[in-house]
Amino acid sequence: MEEAFETGTQSLDPDQGCFSMMDESSQQEDPSPKLSITELSKDLESKSELIDDKEFDIPQVDTPPTLESILNETDDEEEPFVLEDPSLLNIDNIDTHSYDTSSVASSDSGDKSHLKRKKKLRDSFSIHGSVIRLSLLKGISTQIVSAAAKVDAGLPTAITASSLIAVGTSHGLALIFDPNQALRLCLGNTAVGAQYGAISALSINSDCSRLLCGFAKGQITMWDLASGKLLRSIIDAHPPGTAILHIKFTDDPTLAICNDSGGSVFELSFKRVMGVRTCESRCLFSGSKGEVCCIEPLHAKAELRDHPITQYSLLAMASLTKILVIG
Repeated sequence: MEEAFETGTQSLDPDQGCFSMMDESSQQEDPSPKLSITELSKDLESKSELIDDKEFDIPQVDTPPTLESILNETDDEEEPFVLEDPSLLNIDNIDTHSYDTSSVASSDSGDKSHLKRKKKLRDSFSIHGSVIRLSLLKGISTQIVSAAAKVDAGLPTAITASSLIAVGTSHGLALIFDPNQALRLCLGNTAVGAQYGAISALSINSDCSRLLCGFAKGQITMWDLASGKLLRSIIDAHPPGTAILHIKFTDDPTLAICNDSGGSVFELSFKRVMGVRTCESRCLFSGSKGEVCCIEPLHAKAELRDHPITQYSLLAMASLTKILVIG
């Protein structure tokens, strides 16, 4: 304690109404006059008016990075973050008083506004709860087991849910259930399954009128969910011999995206010319540049239909080391 008082001087600032501890060296090196809190606030406000807004705009990029340059970037060598105590993720274990230091907690213990903030924080934890809810579809499970035993439908290999629930099986069948878990349609047959393999990916469009099925041997089929009619059988959308890992409808009913086991991503454009249904495929990303393992198009909510972003189709692609967003 004596050393602390020898190296510094203590003074009372009448403007600030508080004590301050300053080193003698800092007093000698900083000859600028001290400002009160009020004067300092006014000084900052006057300077803020002189700041040009353009100074804080995002700078223009002369040459935007190419996909090739992004893929050639070296990976970060930092160790991945690993949470040593997974229980910290459990919101029930969060101590609502942990954000207080001992000094603040002791000084505010009798403050009514402080107690209200604590109560509000506890209430917010109890209201939100978990973002995932487990629901056992016993009716669907029973019917799938029954179909596997009676008609050799196979075991479930893929599922997608919208207003309807579609389940793909290892023998190439797609079983369609309504929200009450009643079987509405059984699409395909075991002969198709023997030719195409198991269903590996499913997608239902926004109005639940179409179903896309991707198969383990690379074929893609489109079904009408109202009539159960096969609309398209696509066998040349991507290189043969690679399974369809993911297939996704976009908000545009004539556009879908698929990702195969070779790591490539393809755009599927559906057209109807002179009554003939066709499908044009375009490669968006080649697996030779790095395998994409997951894709997800951006879907706009109904209240955002008039937003300018809906004029574009945005797609997020993830490889083992990078995330790419294209439009």
